[in-house]
Amino acid sequence: MGLLLALLPAAGAVTPLSTAVPGGVIAPKLSVRPPLPEERGKGGILAAAPISCMETIARIPRGLVLAPCDAARAAAAAGGRDPTWASELTAAALLAMHESGAEDEQAAALKEWVSSWEAGGWGDGADLGNDEVRWGPRDVTGSLLATGSDNDAAIYSKFRMPCHPVVHRAGLGLAALTRADKSAALAALQCRGSNFRAMQDPLAALVAAPTARQTGSPNERRRWDVADALSRVLSRATTLEAGEGGGEVFAVVPLHERLAHCGARGENTKLVGKDPVGREGGDADVLLVATRDIAEGEALTRDYTRAPRLPGDTSDGPLRLLLQFGLPPAAWVQPDE
Repeated sequence: MGLLLALLPAAGAVTPLSTAVPGGVIAPKLSVRPPLPEERGKGGILAAAPISCMETIARIPRGLVLAPCDAARAAAAAGGRDPTWASELTAAALLAMHESGAEDEQAAALKEWVSSWEAGGWGDGADLGNDEVRWGPRDVTGSLLATGSDNDAAIYSKFRMPCHPVVHRAGLGLAALTRADKSAALAALQCRGSNFRAMQDPLAALVAAPTARQTGSPNERRRWDVADALSRVLSRATTLEAGEGGGEVFAVVPLHERLAHCGARGENTKLVGKDPVGREGGDADVLLVATRDIAEGEALTRDYTRAPRLPGDTSDGPLRLLLQFGLPPAAWVQPDE
């Protein structure tokens, strides 16, 4: 353990960008520090030199962008289900992690990058308290997302509870943390659970080798892996111009998914799906462009409130920032920079 700790960069250390994004991303003016524990995987992408407004900060090969492919769309629609952007993008993430066969360099880089995701939205592990708490982590069925059912209102009404007691307790805790209305917090959790249950069966088939866990059958663990993938996709997703085909797609973009939440001045970066100069082959890259001048040492930011939301989700403010993206309290309200 001592050797491992010695090899890890210090929390405030600045390291090469290659430690945070897959190979092939070109961003000569950026550096990275490991996210602090309280940042839950967000932040630490810094300007290593002054960046001018409208300057291209990074060029990201489109092959490294996670977006739904035909196989992902087919998996999300299996069994006659109505696919959503979240089920299609989660399917794409699972395919990237578990699809076998010959891989080109970009496919291998995409697999390694998606497989490295750890942090997701709120509700994992220590978020629910210690193991001794009743209706806390020890009573979770693999994942908070996977706990409960669509029939919980009927099942638990005789106990005068609105839903599964673990979900109910989590909703009360989430409301207290974010100072949101209790019913709004519970509704947001139930919305996540309902969306997960609609996709768990078809997407579980994409999990070739389920994660090793202390409990659960292989099929249960496959569904819990789907829940983990959904949480991580929701916390990273954005919309992106589709390139030559036109329109928008839902995607997770390397580097962009790591950016901190913006302050009162708004985001200082923007994704551009087409090369504005119109260079030949320019649509093969996604560009990260500065929306204003960025000083050396300043953090790069995006506006997570503009990210896509789950169908049926009406949460807002700190409640959404914490639940969907895992953003800490320091990101909820920020003074003018």
